[in-house]
Amino acid sequence: MAPRKKVDSEVQPIVAIGHNSGINDADLIAENFKLEDLIKAAQIKFEDWAKPHKTRLKEIEDTLFARLAERKSDSTKTDYGTAYISTLMSTKIEAREPLIDFMMDQWEAWGSDMMQVGVTKDAVKRYMEDNNGQLPPGISISHFSRLNIRRS
Repeated sequence: MAPRKKVDSEVQPIVAIGHNSGINDADLIAENFKLEDLIKAAQIKFEDWAKPHKTRLKEIEDTLFARLAERKSDSTKTDYGTAYISTLMSTKIEAREPLIDFMMDQWEAWGSDMMQVGVTKDAVKRYMEDNNGQLPPGISISHFSRLNIRRS
């Protein structure tokens, strides 16, 4: 077997502390993109390797599901493990007004457990713009800053 070719995947980090370190912003951004490119290439390689295995896993799951359905069973237990079918429920609001009316009328019995209140960031921003920066009652906001690096 021929020896494997060494791939240059080692990026020597640029140690830069403070703006007077002799390292400029361009060097740091270039190193950032080189590392991102190495990671992206490794992820593509991994996905290529994993694809047939993921395909086989899906085939196994489909086969087990079909076998359980054929037997009208929801589980099978073996020495290697248990496969079981779980049924998950999801909800969707089809009409808001009748639901809100119901929850308000039935607040003690159902409303307080069913209702979740949320606001959209855009609506809060519009409210603040229309009201000299004031927030709607009961709302607080926070901000965080993050650095974005874009390729030229």
